[in-house]
Amino acid sequence: MQNNGRCYSKKVSLKISFLYILLSIIWIYSTDWILSVSDELHIVWVSTLKAFLFVTVTAFFLYKLIQRNIQNIEERKQLLDSLIENNMDAIIHLDLKGQLVSVNEAAERITGYRSEELTKKTFKELVCEEDWDKVQEYFLEKEKGKSLLVESRFRVKSDHCILVSMKSVPIIIEGKMIGYFVIVRDITELKDKEELIRKSEKLSIVGELAAAVAHEIRNPLTSIKGFLQLLNYKAEADEDKQYYQIMLSEIDRINLIVSEFMILSKPQAVTYQSENITSILTDVITLLETLAIVKNIEVTKALEPDMIVKCERNQMKQVFINIFKNAIEAVSNNGKIDITVTKSKEDRVCIRFTDNGSGIPADLLSRLGEPFYTTKEKGTGLGLMVSHKIIEEHRGNINIKSEMNKGTTVDIILPVS
Repeated sequence: MQNNGRCYSKKVSLKISFLYILLSIIWIYSTDWILSVSDELHIVWVSTLKAFLFVTVTAFFLYKLIQRNIQNIEERKQLLDSLIENNMDAIIHLDLKGQLVSVNEAAERITGYRSEELTKKTFKELVCEEDWDKVQEYFLEKEKGKSLLVESRFRVKSDHCILVSMKSVPIIIEGKMIGYFVIVRDITELKDKEELIRKSEKLSIVGELAAAVAHEIRNPLTSIKGFLQLLNYKAEADEDKQYYQIMLSEIDRINLIVSEFMILSKPQAVTYQSENITSILTDVITLLETLAIVKNIEVTKALEPDMIVKCERNQMKQVFINIFKNAIEAVSNNGKIDITVTKSKEDRVCIRFTDNGSGIPADLLSRLGEPFYTTKEKGTGLGLMVSHKIIEEHRGNINIKSEMNKGTTVDIILPVS
């Protein structure tokens, strides 16, 4: 592109010079011939006219040539400006020191800064500190002639980081590099969608696995459990009975896991009815409160009555059991769990479980709900995933907040019937 520009300007210069020389020669020879055949009395007048006409005609032709070429240059400039200004990606002009020279409108939109603010910054100030070494390495690789895309985090005006992909293009004039154009694209939303697809694929794999084995596992389990119960009944030694009880409890645990698989195996035919969510939660608290009493955990309740939600009663019970059991297991002896039911908005109800347990690290919090991911020693990672799926099918959502050594809060938001 740059070589084409040089050839074009050279061609124009040669064209103007050639036309000027050609016109000058024609003018000189033609006017000299006229003067040679003219009357001597008119020589002075003709010479003056000759000079005047030469200047006028030459100026006219030069004006036309220069004007046409300036117009071509302006059109090319407008084309380039249009490409930069109307581009959906941010285009940032940097000098060799990394100072921002100019930016387009997309850069203002992505970063939140005005162009006047951006041109007072260096590129290093926009890149999040943790990624600066990676970006520097990218520019070094670029200088070696490697064309690469690099993903990095950009610090925007609201003082948080967004994920971007960037590519740099060197600015070379007369064979000398004077800076860079850096093309930046915000890929935060794209990465979120990729993460959602990844989770969906995991869920799909779990569903296929569940469909293939869940029903087949339950049949032999029933037989094994029946024979173990019979042997347990006939056993006389206490030690033998203890072993049988352990085996029976493990079979019950396997059966529970298979039940959770069954929900994921395929879409269930669910009948939604208007139910009192407070009543369902009260039943679950009554069922599991004994587990809390054994650990000497204080359970406090503040439940607004008659909160009617369109739901499937048994599925909602399963969600509340999963969340409440997680809270009980997370809290040490003499801990505390608060359970509230409130109307968060006109059309929403919030069921909140708050505990003062050890909390969940921030880097693990985002992974909760993934298949087979758990923070518990004997957990399967399926309980919370099943809960998320059930609540999503009820057009609600689960929000989890946690602080280390302070506790965890789980909010279940559901639409009011």
